[in-house]
Amino acid sequence: MSASTTPRVTILVPTRNRGGWLRGGIEAALAQTYEDFELLVADNASTDETPDVVASFDDPRVRYVRRPTDVGLVENHNAGLASIDSDYVIIVPDDDLMYPQLLERTVPILDRIPRAGMVHTSIDMLDPDGVTIAAGVNWTMGLTQTTIEPGASFIREQMKYSCRVCASTALMRRSALPLGYFNPGDYPPVDLGLWLRMATQWDMAFLDETLGGYRIHDHSHSAAVGTRSEQGYVRDVTLMRRQHEVKLHFIEENVSDEAESRRLRQLANAGKRNELVTRVRQRTVPERRFRETLSAVVEAAREEPRVLTDCRIWRLIGASAVGGRLTNRLLQTSRGYGKAAQ
Repeated sequence: MSASTTPRVTILVPTRNRGGWLRGGIEAALAQTYEDFELLVADNASTDETPDVVASFDDPRVRYVRRPTDVGLVENHNAGLASIDSDYVIIVPDDDLMYPQLLERTVPILDRIPRAGMVHTSIDMLDPDGVTIAAGVNWTMGLTQTTIEPGASFIREQMKYSCRVCASTALMRRSALPLGYFNPGDYPPVDLGLWLRMATQWDMAFLDETLGGYRIHDHSHSAAVGTRSEQGYVRDVTLMRRQHEVKLHFIEENVSDEAESRRLRQLANAGKRNELVTRVRQRTVPERRFRETLSAVVEAAREEPRVLTDCRIWRLIGASAVGGRLTNRLLQTSRGYGKAAQ
């Protein structure tokens, strides 16, 4: 830490009853090669061994605040943010891991680019025991190199997808935090609303490096609104609806230009349909059982009837009617013809 009484970075770790994973998270944070930081553990009234876990770390950079009662996820985050004075802050959930160079690599970007409100990176997907199950996962849906996205471009791209930022690697400029921080009305995808509101005033940076570990398990916040898979979480229809609602609410509150508002709504609507089609595929491939496919299609169509105009839906139905084995054999044959033609 610098000679100043205020560190340049705060690592905010919101937690509740995750003492087992919290220990590894604190160890990873304290192992940062960039040292001018404080680690604020915001304990939302844990009833497990969390206080003892934090007390076991004899390090002056660790600050512990425990809520006397459960104030909820959003309020715990916001209260933590309201208590910091550092230039930059990163929120790392108690079940995720910072890699040693995360701050060393991201702090200079915000120092060098004053118009950037946030910088985020790729991640490794980890199983409950911390074993990597998917390496170098990039949530941006298109960025293949380090990029500074103008705020307006970030907003348009974000309309097409669920969330393009993994909060566990997102170093934020404290002055760029939107008024009120996380909006309780955006729950559960509160981070989506935060990024959109931030991008109305700031550019958003992506660093093409893998600097964090995102843990997949059945007791996470994400698992409550989706189904755990080897590659992450398959979002349920309720979450897709809420994400769409958050986007539309953002447009209504923050976009005054009529043409841009119309364009963003079109992108958001198309994004929801694409997410629904993707969910049908995730639920049916590779087994391609016809009844499961049909059930998934009916669920998607109830949420958004226009998914039935998407040719991918009918291809999935057709492939399931034919059967998984025959479909996969035909796909392999077609790939073989393609290679021969080359």
